[in-house]
Amino acid sequence: MSEVLVKRFEGVAKPATLAAGTVFIVGGVLDQVLRLTGDPASSIVQTPLYAVRSVALLGGALLLILALVSIYERHARNIGPFGFSAAIVAGTGTILISGLFWAEAFLYPTLGRVTPELLDGSVRPGSSAFGLLLSAAVFGVGWILLGIAMLRARVYRVLPAVLLVLGGAVSVLPSTAIGQAVLGVGLVLLAFSPTYRKHEGPQRS
Repeated sequence: MSEVLVKRFEGVAKPATLAAGTVFIVGGVLDQVLRLTGDPASSIVQTPLYAVRSVALLGGALLLILALVSIYERHARNIGPFGFSAAIVAGTGTILISGLFWAEAFLYPTLGRVTPELLDGSVRPGSSAFGLLLSAAVFGVGWILLGIAMLRARVYRVLPAVLLVLGGAVSVLPSTAIGQAVLGVGLVLLAFSPTYRKHEGPQRS
């Protein structure tokens, strides 16, 4: 039964990682395009392009959870206890950031119409600002740690792991999705990166 489960995770590892990276790149690029317009946030969130951007980031975050589980399953023994801790933090951050992207996709357009001053920064949002900072911080730190764990274990090429670290670092800044775009590039490269150590799944005593 465990061997069948391992094979299933190995089968979804590459497509899940590739899909998550691709949609993160799309969402991050669209986010930068929208920012270049110079329009207030309350107007931007009403546009169809913003809807595509938000759904792409939400989809990327959900796919990233699956990719994270499959990546850890394949290299649990190689990345060790530090890698396990990093995966826990990265997973927690990814769940939190998924909630943020859900709000951006389905809640922000309504806020833009009802309370535009909240999105445009003329009113301090209080607890929502703290939640935004917390989600971005846990997500960014988690992927920094996971990238470092991959570098230490040397199970993948150096460049994808470095980009995961860099993407995590930029993602700590919650005001832009460029961190997700950088992380997406790292995930795409990771999907095509050869594994340098034989797969060894979690070991149970």
